[in-house]
Order: sequence, then structure tokens, then C-alpha cells
Amino acid sequence: MNKELIPQKLHHLIPLVEKWGIDDDGYRDQMIYNSTIEDLENLVESFTDQDADILNIWLNNPQLINSPTVEYIKFSAFFMAYEYAESLLKNRKQ
Repeated sequence: MNKELIPQKLHHLIPLVEKWGIDDDGYRDQMIYNSTIEDLENLVESFTDQDADILNIWLNNPQLINSPTVEYIKFSAFFMAYEYAESLLKNRKQ
């Protein structure tokens, strides 16, 4: 991924995005579903409200929506992974 195309305040997430930002919904969901509670906790705890705010601003850029970059797609997929992991983690802890 090209760091220059990613907001600097999100650079710390790049290793996680490279792991979890799988653009194929089925593969991503399967990877998350087969993950340990520890892996899911690490994913969920690594993403803050501030990260979410910055990511939402970036992902809502009309220019990127119309012509998404690889980085944009991977971060979008990462956010979907985060949301699924958060939900799955809650269910597993019940």
C-alpha cells in the first residue's frame, strides 16, 4: 500500500489492514469466524473512536468513492472486518 494515499493518522493501522482488509466478503468473514477470541480482541481493541472518525471522513470523500484506490478498498474492507469481529466477539463472550 502507498502510505501517501492514506491519512497519516491511520498509518498505525496499516499492518492490521494488510491482514484483515480482505476485499472478498466470504474470505474475510471466514478468516474472522475462524479466529481466536484473542485475535478478535486484538483487532477490536486496536481501532479507536478517533480512528473511526478519521476513517469515516476519508471514506466519504466523493472523489475516492467514484474512483477508489487499493488503499481505500483495503481500509473499507478492514472496517467491515472490524465490525464483524466486534459483533462476533460479543456473541462468543456470552
